[in-house]
Amino acid sequence: MINTAALFSTAFLPGQAGFDTDAITGLAEWRLDVPTLFKLLVGAGTQAVVWPIYGDGEDCPCVLAAPMAQAQASWQALSTLMDKPRDAASIVARGAISALLAGGQPWLILDGVQLIAHDIGTPDYAAGLDALRAEAQMLHSALLRGDRDALAPLLTIGAASPATGYWSATADAQLADVEELGTDELPFLQGLEVVGWEEDALCYEVSTAGEPDVTGLVTPYGRWIVPLSQRYVDLGVYYADDGWITFATADAPDAHGVMDLNGTLVLPPAPGALYVISPHLLQRIDPDGASRLLRLPDGALLIDRVDNICLREDGLIDIERQTDDDERNVHGVVDKTGKVVVPLVYNSVHDFGTKKKIAIVSQRINGRFLFGLANSQGELLAPCQYEAIDCATTSSPPKLRKNLIFAIDAQGLACMLTLDGKPAFTPLYPPAHHLRGVAVQSDFLYVVKDGMAWSMDFTGQLLEQFDTVENFKANVTAQLSEAMGLGKKKPARRRSFTPAQILAKADRGQLRSMAALLLLGDADLAARCVDITLEALAEDDPEEEYDGDSPEAACFFLLWSTAADALGHGTTLDWKSVDEVPRIAQHIGLPALRDFRWADQQDGDAMAEGLAAIAAYLAPHQLRLVNMQDGEDTYYLGVVRAQDAEAFKAVALQAALRPVLL
Repeated sequence: MINTAALFSTAFLPGQAGFDTDAITGLAEWRLDVPTLFKLLVGAGTQAVVWPIYGDGEDCPCVLAAPMAQAQASWQALSTLMDKPRDAASIVARGAISALLAGGQPWLILDGVQLIAHDIGTPDYAAGLDALRAEAQMLHSALLRGDRDALAPLLTIGAASPATGYWSATADAQLADVEELGTDELPFLQGLEVVGWEEDALCYEVSTAGEPDVTGLVTPYGRWIVPLSQRYVDLGVYYADDGWITFATADAPDAHGVMDLNGTLVLPPAPGALYVISPHLLQRIDPDGASRLLRLPDGALLIDRVDNICLREDGLIDIERQTDDDERNVHGVVDKTGKVVVPLVYNSVHDFGTKKKIAIVSQRINGRFLFGLANSQGELLAPCQYEAIDCATTSSPPKLRKNLIFAIDAQGLACMLTLDGKPAFTPLYPPAHHLRGVAVQSDFLYVVKDGMAWSMDFTGQLLEQFDTVENFKANVTAQLSEAMGLGKKKPARRRSFTPAQILAKADRGQLRSMAALLLLGDADLAARCVDITLEALAEDDPEEEYDGDSPEAACFFLLWSTAADALGHGTTLDWKSVDEVPRIAQHIGLPALRDFRWADQQDGDAMAEGLAAIAAYLAPHQLRLVNMQDGEDTYYLGVVRAQDAEAFKAVALQAALRPVLL
């Protein structure tokens, strides 16, 4: 739903004899805000009244009502101060306002319920309504004084604008949620091609038969948000939740701009692509690939040279600056307004904890990735000098035990860190096991001293000797195997093939056709993929073996690996890595995935829903998500064009592979 302010007329107020919602006529509205003119017209004589179209509004005042005579007088007084209309848009706008106000109904209602972010009947809502009424009274006073400065936004009324709103004397007031109607019921759609209903913008996207690429947006009650006369193409309505629509023009389809949900121009088109990150942030990518983070709505430059941008689970935004060496890319974090939380100096920045606002960060130092701790002010609490810091997943905040954090220092010794990043004791012993949840318990650690496994408390004091390290690890492994039901399971019989066996069956032409399906039809990239794969096989250890039901299957999977690892057209996701689903665009370098969002993450068993969400997002782009091997704990993901799906399936089956297309 798009929050909207509405202004309309009625013969009776609720509670008065004769009140009938079906008799409410006229419509002035504005999405996202209450226009200055709406406030001025309800003015000083306003009163709060109940409004039964809202369930809670039957018994509690929630809208403002003013005598129409007062509104008419205010409009006449304002008109004497206004500049003379200089264009057709100004004449039409003033005519629509005058017509609605002269409709003969005695009451004017200002409905701003959707724009007060509190429930009707609460003290906060009452305060919000009072603030709106006080602002209306101040504007009315300014009008009586003839204060041109206070009224400046209203003195040059043209077409619909943030100050005046959208006016229609012919449309009935919208008293319910705006929803799709049958197109044959709407005369203004006759003769147009309806591309589809855009739920996010609450509009039909339409075009003419002669220019299918030029599209416009119109509401079910006939308000043109984007008139066809503007000749816009490539309307990006999927950013409507953030309050924006991106567009290009037919004359310059490679230049993109931004408008708000009222169709008001915010940023004029400029060469390159645009991606809305949040209600306040925009990424612009120039034709040469240069990328920057801009502020909305003014387009001010916030951060230059920023590449991958992704919303995190903690509500903040990851940003990355790429280099020629992926391992030297740097990451930082900003909030949704663009304020830097963590500067762009780290190789990774994990999520912040919900209570203790601490995150794990990493840096590449002398060829090693070492970890530290930072707070939500961007201050480094613990320097990046630890081999590992305990957390649940590769992006989680540090795990707390008695307000301490388990870590392994650069020398491989176990230690505990305080919440301000200081060592709780001097590290002396390495951990006894590398598995998470084994080296550290809720009250103690398992460490090694003189080849024996010991327990140690969080102050560094040894508690009890258990056994040799080898026996300790064997015992832990046996317990885990039994818990997972692996103790008596026979190893599955596998087929595998050497590089020579695979190369003997390799048909370069056929492989290029197969690779092209994996690379969205890019023949040159497919040829490169095949060359990389076959060259790697030729130089491989002759005794190396690759799994597959046939040499062709093994080769097909190696092609996929090349497309994924070397060319960025696929990825692997472990079934437990559900938190990586929202970051799929970082794993698969595909423009169509850049703006993918998934807000329904639950836990590890929600991976199927995550993959379904990716597949649904790709569908409008005519792309299909592929899992190269079904039934495995790891998902081997790629993307093919929808038009290639059947051909891809056929080729894979010929090679004894059974990929799943989502």
